[in-house]
Amino acid sequence: MMKLKQPPLLCLLKKYALCASLLQGMVFSTYLSAETLAADITVSGVVTDEINEPLPGVNIIVKGTATGTVTDAEGSYSLSAPEDGTLVFSFIGYQNLEVPVNGQSTISVVMQLDEETLDEVVVIGYGTRTKGDLTGSVGTVNTDYLEQQPVANVSQALQGSVAGVTVVSSATPGENAEVRIRGMGTINNNGPLWVVDGVFNADPPPPNQIESIQVLKDAASTAIYGARGANGVVLVTTKTGRKGQPAKVDISIRSGFNAPSAKYDLETDPQLVGEMWWLEYQNDGLPTSHPHYGSGATPMLSEYLFPNGGSSGDPGVNPDLYDQQSYPITLANQAGTDWLDQIYQNSPIHDINLAVTGGSEKTTYSFHANYLDQNGLLKHTSFQRVGLRSNIDAELNDWLTIGQRLGVTFGQTNGWNGNNSHENLFNQIYLISPALPVRDIAGNYAGGVVGGNLFDGQNPVAFLDRTGVNKNKNYDITGNFYAQVSPIEGLTIKSLFGYDLGLSNGFFPNLPAFESVNGARNTTLNENSVNNTLWNWSNTASYAKTIDGIHSFDVLVGVEATRFSNRFISASRQEYFSTDENFLVLDAGASNQLNNGNGFAWSLFSYFGRLHYDLKGKYLVDFTVRRDGSSRFGVNNRFGVFPAASLGWVVSEENFMNGVSNWLSYFKLRGSWGQSGNDQIGNYNSFSTFGSAPGNSFYAITGADNAITLGYQSTAIGNPNARWETTTSSNIAFDATLFRSLDISVDFWQKNTDDMLFAVAIPQVVGSANAPAVNIGSMENRGIDIVLDYRGSVFNDELKYNISANFTQYRNEVTKLSDNKDEFIQGTATRGQVYTRTEVGRSFPEYFGYVIDGIFQTQEEADAHPTNGTYNQPGNLIVRDVDGDGVITPDDRTYIGNPHPDFTAGLRAGLEYRGFDLSATLYASVGNDIANYTSRFIRYGLFQGPNSPDRLFRSWGSPYLDNNADAILPKASTATSFEQNASTEYIEDGSFLRLQNLQLGYNVPASVLDAININALRFYVMGANLLTVTNYSGLDPEITAKRTNGVGFEIDRGIDVGTWPISRQIMFGLNITL
Repeated sequence: MMKLKQPPLLCLLKKYALCASLLQGMVFSTYLSAETLAADITVSGVVTDEINEPLPGVNIIVKGTATGTVTDAEGSYSLSAPEDGTLVFSFIGYQNLEVPVNGQSTISVVMQLDEETLDEVVVIGYGTRTKGDLTGSVGTVNTDYLEQQPVANVSQALQGSVAGVTVVSSATPGENAEVRIRGMGTINNNGPLWVVDGVFNADPPPPNQIESIQVLKDAASTAIYGARGANGVVLVTTKTGRKGQPAKVDISIRSGFNAPSAKYDLETDPQLVGEMWWLEYQNDGLPTSHPHYGSGATPMLSEYLFPNGGSSGDPGVNPDLYDQQSYPITLANQAGTDWLDQIYQNSPIHDINLAVTGGSEKTTYSFHANYLDQNGLLKHTSFQRVGLRSNIDAELNDWLTIGQRLGVTFGQTNGWNGNNSHENLFNQIYLISPALPVRDIAGNYAGGVVGGNLFDGQNPVAFLDRTGVNKNKNYDITGNFYAQVSPIEGLTIKSLFGYDLGLSNGFFPNLPAFESVNGARNTTLNENSVNNTLWNWSNTASYAKTIDGIHSFDVLVGVEATRFSNRFISASRQEYFSTDENFLVLDAGASNQLNNGNGFAWSLFSYFGRLHYDLKGKYLVDFTVRRDGSSRFGVNNRFGVFPAASLGWVVSEENFMNGVSNWLSYFKLRGSWGQSGNDQIGNYNSFSTFGSAPGNSFYAITGADNAITLGYQSTAIGNPNARWETTTSSNIAFDATLFRSLDISVDFWQKNTDDMLFAVAIPQVVGSANAPAVNIGSMENRGIDIVLDYRGSVFNDELKYNISANFTQYRNEVTKLSDNKDEFIQGTATRGQVYTRTEVGRSFPEYFGYVIDGIFQTQEEADAHPTNGTYNQPGNLIVRDVDGDGVITPDDRTYIGNPHPDFTAGLRAGLEYRGFDLSATLYASVGNDIANYTSRFIRYGLFQGPNSPDRLFRSWGSPYLDNNADAILPKASTATSFEQNASTEYIEDGSFLRLQNLQLGYNVPASVLDAININALRFYVMGANLLTVTNYSGLDPEITAKRTNGVGFEIDRGIDVGTWPISRQIMFGLNITL
């Protein structure tokens, strides 16, 4: 007898069912009465599909009770039921089946496919839709994929999981990743809108509490969110129970450790560092002399750093003379201090999750708890989180359903958590001398107070120790409550009130740093509090109707109001009697009482609608429109209208495709066009605002300088004529299934942003007021997204495998900035240098600077080159004369690199064999450049730090170099002013391939579980970030936007000024289902 081929989605469902069978089981039985007990019998049997294959994971309940069970891996079940009862069999993708017991002790059934529910259900804006009915571009993150990622937050798990999504992860404990959907569509905020259970901008919950994530990428899917949809939308839906599901308890425990994975290329041998300095002095014609290395032809590190030049037996090193501030006796570390080793740590991580889910015929419930304890790879840094969630839905009668979602999260970040900002801790690592020990002879921290220009900052180990008492506590309550009415068939009216309440408290003492030349000598305490309140009230009405079995309509209309408010308060005191953390309260400080605060609010009011039409399941049409009114714009331009339209054609359903169905079982064409908005321009751009501040407005109107009179000055100039920033997107795509096992989805897309809002410089005579955002620019992004998914089995289905891959490529270009053709925008300066810039015809942003063509070898070569002041000498850099005028000037700077990748790709592979499973996830970013700011110090000696070994061994003129033509660095010099300019010397290839996750697991077989009364048990070991292949010389090739005053700016993307490296992780896990 011929065995029928199973549809590919059915295969996936059965794989899911096999997992489900190991995660579910009978937990309790309830009996209605003593009489019922007497009439109960044991019923057993086997559940199979249409082709006689066993179905694991089928829910079976006694109708009208909570008594139930699920089938095991062989499709078998057994439960107690009344002789006159009825069994209800249910499983996703199959029709529900009710079978009377009628006194039978054996009931085996065959379940039939339900074509209407077979297709995957996808969450879209204000509703759901089967995947086959989609006409827009929506990416889905697999729930199993989420649970396998060893990450603290969901944003990091998006990396490599959805085509068209670019994610830059952060290694800072508890910090979110930077997520960008389909490039960067604006010079302003490019972050997507996050919607959690219908609540806007809410922080997503812990990964184990999430049921599904959908990423809306094109305007056909995002236009329903209007003003906030231009940068894409991430929809997060949390887990709920299922109707008729017996109560289930899931416990997940995993524990492991983080380990540092990268180091700077620094010379840590103090003797070689001395030789490096000697080389600089000799190249510059300076005396070879240093307080700690003596004088003469060869540097010799003294035994003591303080007193300078001291040695054992000298009266000056008598410990009785020691004073921490005035006489810090300190031995030199002759072996050298590796400061990165001193601040790194192998740190533990623990993640525990508990879930209780279930449901009756009318009610579903889901309760979750999460505890995360994650120590950072730097000493005294950590993050703890406790997350609780309660989701309940109740069908009160045939026409009314009510429900609520409630998530409560407490998170605390401890210690220093700065990242990629100038003068952060990582900057200090390549400035401090390895000759300095961690501690002086008295056990106090050693530092630059020893003299000799070894270091003027805080001892890095001491810095982490002192900032270890820093705490930032975050409390977040987010959720919704709703009522849904269905007065007639097909009509659903829903009212949902969502809320997100956030409170953040910061505790930041600045303790004395006696070892630092410029360190504090007393204690300052800074505390702050931030209170955020957001609510949105959504009211929708939807009507679905099918006519004659071929015309299907789905209409949605709605109205929505949103409001957000913020309050910030900060206070500080100085001069504390004690540095004990328990003593540090504001009232205990003796001087300099300071405080400040501010606040803001914005609101949005919207109307929206959507029409979906389906003809015969082959021809699909969607129309969407939204009208938003934002408080951020003036009265004349407050409202914006954002339309979208999309089409779909399931070609494989046409008769002319019958001949190819054996290899092309599904083929659909999609196309969309639409507009979305962006109002991320500040909250009061349309208003001129005023304020008062010392030095600006505290002076007499007569001009007298001997009186203080309260006054006000302009703080910002308003622009009431600012219009909406509008992004117009188009998308052409196809979805296909080949040989019933390979799914392919390809999207070609383009989005153009017009009326970009940007703060243009205003005349200085206006004063210190901030410039308003005006509509000046346009930008274009275009690209391609590809998704491949292949699954199959061999050895009579004993070995099952699946491979998923996604590919993203985009190009970004500024098409207009202003009416001035020479207009450009540049990044913020770091130590006098600006690395990024953009103008019409370029990407936003690109790197800008000089082009270096090598090193002058002879004076004749230097003299023949276009003049560059007195710089052209043997051993110095050859700077390209880009404009050809014969002189090297700032006009010779040009575009020298691009932080945008040529493409990104993700790959996930999985194997299953007799209870064992193996999975791996890789992520690649190819073609992106990085501006390595750290090279200014490490390779080009901006300060007299340890520097790279190349500066001693491979620089022009090095005594270790046989031929100067082989030099990779110019001659070492104490005068490096020109080398400090932004140039191609600092631009590196940031491409990388990372093994994100490797996991091996084992599912204990049902025969063993039955004996120990556990429904599912799984052990696994997981490794994260085990391997990174890259040529980048910095700590990590994943670079977040450079931060200024704690804020990252898109214009500064790709500049590495000191980034936490991603750590390796090894974790052991246990999943139990009761």
